[in-house]
Amino acid sequence: MSPPRVLFVCTGNATRSVIAAALVRRDRPDWQIDSAGTWAIPGLPSSRRTLAALESVGVSAPGHRSTTLTRDHLIDVDLVVGFETDHVMHVRRLAPESADRTATLPRLLLPDWPGVDLSTEDPRTWVEVDDPAGGDVEDFIRCARDIDAQVAQLVARLDALTA
Repeated sequence: MSPPRVLFVCTGNATRSVIAAALVRRDRPDWQIDSAGTWAIPGLPSSRRTLAALESVGVSAPGHRSTTLTRDHLIDVDLVVGFETDHVMHVRRLAPESADRTATLPRLLLPDWPGVDLSTEDPRTWVEVDDPAGGDVEDFIRCARDIDAQVAQLVARLDALTA
């Protein structure tokens, strides 16, 4: 089976999706990984708080510039990983055909996934990954460590699917 194509989606494509994408790129360089934001201002570099968060989990995102999620991002993607239910709802509005492969990161870690049709569930009931925006460096580092632990579990599940 070919390596999975995964898209990470957060609000500004400034922290959570950047961290998750960098972690997977480090651990699975042969996978096709991208990130975008539902309300991103295109072209912004990572903040010093995000850079500190990335460093705290042993990754970097050299040259990262924020990008706004478009329908084109969702073409031929195997999995869309959001961090809030709003991200999932945004993807469902933009590309309804992606609903069956779009969920929040914590939702994808429940025992019934894969194997459940995500499109039949109400994402508003799903657990989210809090946005550290507006917080201090420690909030960003805490968020990065949470994402690191969750992404490790997701990668293990995807490894099992592609084995």
